[in-house]
Amino acid sequence: MSSVLSERVRPLNALQDLFEECLAGNSRVAVVSGPVGCGKTELLNEFAAHVDANGADYLGATASRVEQAVPFGLLAHLLHTTQIPSGPRARAMRWVAEAQSVLTTRFLQGGRTDDVAPQTFHGMCMALLDIVEQARRPLVIGIDDAHSGDTPSLRCLSYVVRRLRSQKLLVVLNESPHSRRIATLSEAELPPEPQVRFVRLPLLSPQGVEDVMAEELGRAQAQRLAADGYAVTGGNPLLLRGLVKDNRSTVESQSSHFRVADGFSQALISCVFRYEPEVLQVARHLAVLEEAPSVAVLAQLAGLDAETSAQALDILRETGILSGGLLRHAQARSAVLSGMTPEERADLQTHTANVMFKNGFSAITIARQILGADRVDTDCAIPVLHEAAEAALAEGEVEFALDCLRVALQYDTDERRQAVTTAMIVRATWRTDPYAAYRRVGGLAADSRAGRLSGRHVTAPVDALMWFGRPDEAIEILQSGAEEALATHDLVTSSHLEASCAWLNVVYPERSVEWPGREAEETTATGGVSPEAWTKRRAAAMFRRNLTAGPDAASVGEAQQALRHYALNEGTAALLLTSVHTLIHAERLQEARQWVEGFISQARRDSAVVWEALFCAAHAEIRLRQGDPRAAVQQVEQALALLPARSWGVMLGLPVSTALHASALTGSTSPAVDEAQSSIPQAIFETPLGMRLLRARGHKYLADGQVSAALDDFLAAGELAGRWGIDNPVAVPWRSSAAEALIRLGHHERARLLLTEQVRMCGPAHPRVYAGTLRKLAAVSSLDERLKLLTKAAECLQTCEAPLELAFALHDLGWVQQELGQYSKGRLMLRRARLMAEQSGVRIPSPAPLATDTDEEAARDARPATQNGPLMEALSDAEMRVAQLAVGGLSNRQIAGRLFVTVSTVEQHLTRIYRKLNIKRRTELVGALQAAGRQEHGGSFR
Repeated sequence: MSSVLSERVRPLNALQDLFEECLAGNSRVAVVSGPVGCGKTELLNEFAAHVDANGADYLGATASRVEQAVPFGLLAHLLHTTQIPSGPRARAMRWVAEAQSVLTTRFLQGGRTDDVAPQTFHGMCMALLDIVEQARRPLVIGIDDAHSGDTPSLRCLSYVVRRLRSQKLLVVLNESPHSRRIATLSEAELPPEPQVRFVRLPLLSPQGVEDVMAEELGRAQAQRLAADGYAVTGGNPLLLRGLVKDNRSTVESQSSHFRVADGFSQALISCVFRYEPEVLQVARHLAVLEEAPSVAVLAQLAGLDAETSAQALDILRETGILSGGLLRHAQARSAVLSGMTPEERADLQTHTANVMFKNGFSAITIARQILGADRVDTDCAIPVLHEAAEAALAEGEVEFALDCLRVALQYDTDERRQAVTTAMIVRATWRTDPYAAYRRVGGLAADSRAGRLSGRHVTAPVDALMWFGRPDEAIEILQSGAEEALATHDLVTSSHLEASCAWLNVVYPERSVEWPGREAEETTATGGVSPEAWTKRRAAAMFRRNLTAGPDAASVGEAQQALRHYALNEGTAALLLTSVHTLIHAERLQEARQWVEGFISQARRDSAVVWEALFCAAHAEIRLRQGDPRAAVQQVEQALALLPARSWGVMLGLPVSTALHASALTGSTSPAVDEAQSSIPQAIFETPLGMRLLRARGHKYLADGQVSAALDDFLAAGELAGRWGIDNPVAVPWRSSAAEALIRLGHHERARLLLTEQVRMCGPAHPRVYAGTLRKLAAVSSLDERLKLLTKAAECLQTCEAPLELAFALHDLGWVQQELGQYSKGRLMLRRARLMAEQSGVRIPSPAPLATDTDEEAARDARPATQNGPLMEALSDAEMRVAQLAVGGLSNRQIAGRLFVTVSTVEQHLTRIYRKLNIKRRTELVGALQAAGRQEHGGSFR
């Protein structure tokens, strides 16, 4: 048995049983039904071979829809064989000729061409009876595609079977279900049971699919690919054969999916084209749909009545072509559309869009048809494309939204609508590539000045110009737009322009613009007019508070409320980002990190690259504050990989400043950050981000030893802060940074003044900045005051998540404790600080390693030092290290292990230390060091 018939044993057995009854002298009729491609033809051929092998004559023919109108056309094919005696065959063919001779006349007269005269029909039946009765052996007649046969032939066969109940005759009729011409069952008047039997051929099961595939591809390949094969073909053997043909030599050893190509397409076309034209018509309309329509809608699409449409659906479903009401595979859709010209397909999809519009389908669904047709025939299509673009952006389908807008712009002729479409293209493009969107701003600005933009679209060029550092042009558009909006009482447009004005005032403090007709500080509740404009104004106000006063309890509460209340979208992105930064500056780092990580994931799902990059930059700042500068740099690199430096505009200051701070701590560099730093626009220094960048760059200069350059940047940041009225150490603590540079340059008094002022401006409510200021102040204070300041700084830092700052404070505190003679306590503090810093990838500089004796040192040792001599002149650095460890209680062997030297070397150093300090034993070492320390720099000893 052939592979396709692997699940056809029972149907074949049923035919063989009927054949046995035929041999016993009982005429029978078998009606084998099943969808196209299910294996009826192979079953009939298999049965024909069985008949020939068992001493019977087999007469076979295949009906054709093309010859359906030809009377006795099927019988003419059937009788064209030498197995029938020439006499009876000749008489039958004369009746065929007589029936067909009047075919043309009947056709021209508009009559039924498949009707024959009664005497002709009777004569043909008698001739066929003679043929059967005179047959020398049992006779089996097999008709394939009987549903396409002409009615006179089928009626004649039925007549013969009913008249010859005891004749050795079996008629097998293969038909597909749901034929428009139910010729076999009603018009042919089949005899009753038991003379007639119905045999049903279903599609292959998943196991049957695997068995068929195994014979062609091997069992291992079949087991791995059977599920995909069944999903693609629905178990239709003809489609499965085409699929196997596509993959006979191309299946990859580890692939779990078939390659679907020409073999499958040809098989599917063969299936569909063997049905009535209405089936193909329905299939083509289904091929351009993405969701299954109702039967009523499908009937409108195909131009058919509901009954015919439902029948076509059933046929396609039973053939295995449909799944869930649609074609199973994309290749199937391509196959059924392949015979159409581009114009025909455009007409099909335009008609589909019109029907969908009338039936209330979603804008996105209708737009897909318009895009498929690639033309716009009516003005109502433009609003549909706009609506579809907005819906697509909300779902994160940026490219589809842009496709809708490009088609709308291409075919629209209305200037005002074209301006709106351009503004929408700018907004959509902005999500993934602000620089590409920026290239359209010139034309959009002209549209705005001409009054062709209103509502939310009016601020598209304004926001783009602000982003890319062109505030003057933004102000011009704002002012002209405000005048027109106020004159026409357009509240929606006014609210959007006012919100952009609020942002311009906070982003470019020196270009402050008052909204016409009201005080600059006055706020209005525009939420009822435009919620998007209201959230934008709210974000600007929160940003200004963060700059001028720093986040307080009320600001934190407002930020938390916004984060809980709003989902991330185009209208809320600015507010949510500002809220996150409020939490960051309020030292709620873990809470901010959870929100940021969620927003990054959501932005990625929505294909909003700009939002994802901005939240990655915020994530980098959080990681830096949490004491992980390496992770911070990685987040910055991710942000820059998402969004090239040229697309950041003035916002480039966010990631770059964080990366520079991190680099100053770790000493490492990043090529991506270096490249981004070279792309920073000059306009950034007109914004608060410029202050942040100057401070970060200054710390990088400090780390590289360029102290004067660092001081210049710190003071420049302070000058901008004072000029703009946003001198807030919580936002930019430039004073402590400048003080650090001044201390390195030896200007301790200037540093003290700056630090004292910053302590006054920033209290313990902001522990990170406050403690950092105290730590710097300790460096220019007396020893006793230093201990108090560093202790207070360490206690303050333990209230927030600032492990690196705490490590630095503890490190300084450890040295002060040692200077005060608390050697063991100081040593433990230093060790703890270094471990904390090393866990963050930061190395705190250690004292110089123990050196071996030099000739110069030996000569200095030869001169006994008096007890009143300075300590640094009496003891070398190496001896100082040994002395510190000795007073800490370590044995000589422990000191040797700690300093990686021999015990003998330690003993030699101790001998020299005793001689220089005029002592005789270790127990006197503590007192000698304290006395020497008091004589040197007021007790400073390190």
